[in-house]
Amino acid sequence: VALVRKVAADLAPLAIATGYDLVVEAEEERVDVDGDNAALERAIANLIHNAIQHGGQAGMIVVRVERGGSIVVQDEGPGIPREERERIFEPFHRLAGSGAGSGLGLNLVSEIAQAHGGRTIVRDGPRGGASFHLDLSHRTGTGTG
Repeated sequence: VALVRKVAADLAPLAIATGYDLVVEAEEERVDVDGDNAALERAIANLIHNAIQHGGQAGMIVVRVERGGSIVVQDEGPGIPREERERIFEPFHRLAGSGAGSGLGLNLVSEIAQAHGGRTIVRDGPRGGASFHLDLSHRTGTGTG
């Protein structure tokens, strides 16, 4: 939870300047996950950057740490078409009209999740938009949180 709050705090000025409210929620004050803090910071930062870039330039970005060890980043933008949801994690794949970027950010998130024994999933957000789930739930333990 502390790691997620740190990354969100670092990116909050960019999110606010772009027109978003950035909110961090946690079901617990501490959720331990065995892993590489620097790599997990990069994955979380990439998901938040993705929400800032593709979230519609307004609304709320919610970053939530779930009890089981998942990190969820939700925006209120146009979302990800179902037929693209697997492909967006491929290297260099970009959605049509998605603007700047190399198409490597989500691939990196997926690789980091896999290196930690987890996975990354995208779903529809509860208020529209995309909901990215960095699922590390089976990797919880007494790690560096």
